[in-house]
Amino acid sequence: MRAHLISAGLLLLMGAAHAQEDLLIDQTSIYVTDPLACEALETKGLDAWMDMDFLSLSFADGIQSMEFHCDFYDIKSRANSPTLFVDAVCQMPGELYPDIMAIAPNGEDSILVVSGSETTLALASSDAPPSDNPPGTTLYHRCGDLTEIPVTGSAK
Repeated sequence: MRAHLISAGLLLLMGAAHAQEDLLIDQTSIYVTDPLACEALETKGLDAWMDMDFLSLSFADGIQSMEFHCDFYDIKSRANSPTLFVDAVCQMPGELYPDIMAIAPNGEDSILVVSGSETTLALASSDAPPSDNPPGTTLYHRCGDLTEIPVTGSAK
């Protein structure tokens, strides 16, 4: 009986792991930290950052916001794994630093991005704000069929 329970438990775990592997990251789409930013980007283009505070991520352009940008230099994947490994260079006013990131699917329409630099800073800081995700982890939501940010307020 005990062997059957262990076997059943292992099959459930393997099924859950296999289901997670089936999730793929759409590297052609744009992702944002605030789902409302998708519509703002479609209608306002680059002007969306004037009204909202959010980050956007595209695998072609990296991560960007009003005063922050990370260029992706190398995106690596591995067979039989849904995760990606990214080498990046990030900058904000007065700062430039290298970063490494792990990107994993978090469901059909979202991804988790874990920044090595942000994780290190958050763990070193005793006053890090509480979060639903581990330190240095940011949740991004896919913007439907949006594959590029319009330069002006014209909708796609």
